[in-house]
Amino acid sequence: MKKNKVLMSFQKSIIFFIPLLVTSCVGGATTINSTDGSKIRFKSENVTCKNSVEYPDYFGIGFSGKRRNVECTANGVRTFLTGDRTNFSEKKICKVIDERGVEQDAVISRNNKNSFACLAATKFRKLK
Repeated sequence: MKKNKVLMSFQKSIIFFIPLLVTSCVGGATTINSTDGSKIRFKSENVTCKNSVEYPDYFGIGFSGKRRNVECTANGVRTFLTGDRTNFSEKKICKVIDERGVEQDAVISRNNKNSFACLAATKFRKLK
């Protein structure tokens, strides 16, 4: 009788902890604080980065040959100090890479390094 109770309680605890373990291991999330006091929470599956089309140096800004931009998109939930929540979405160019694969210190990417999209992509290691 006592062995049956122990077995039943063990089965119930497994049924309770399996969904908890699965939801805590999948994806992952990070929170980034904003300068206005709000917090933006991003999940890994809502942050993506892609290479754009290669562009020649039309403007003569120092790129030798072609370059490509790595553009990241981050979607999350912004929570204000008052507790209100709203959707948040941002798309930024986080890297500029020349045809040799070397990252360029372009004004575009330099200004965006501390943007929410680039920070979230860096934290989730999606910025290639």
